[in-house]
Amino acid sequence: MEQVKQITIVLDDVDIDRLSEEELTDLLMEAFGEKGYTPSDKPVVVRKGKVSSVRAVENQSQEEVEIYAVAQVLNKNGKVKTVITGRVV
Repeated sequence: MEQVKQITIVLDDVDIDRLSEEELTDLLMEAFGEKGYTPSDKPVVVRKGKVSSVRAVENQSQEEVEIYAVAQVLNKNGKVKTVITGRVV
C-alpha cells in the first residue's frame, strides 16, 4: 500500500481568487517546489473549497505522484492568507 503524505502550504497576503491563472501557476510551482515537488502539468490550479488534482514529480526520488489539494482563503483582522492542504499519493 502506498504511503500517503500530507503537505500544507501557507501563502501570506495572497487571495488565490484574485490572481490570474498564470500568476497562480507561477506561485504554486514555487510553493510546491519548496515542499519537494515539481508539478508536471501547466497550468497548476488549486481551487478554493474544491479538491484539485495536481500531477507532480517528487524531487528527491523522481517518483511521479498525485497531489489532491484544497485551498482556503482566510481573512482575519484584514490580513489575507491562502492555506493549501494536500495529500500526496
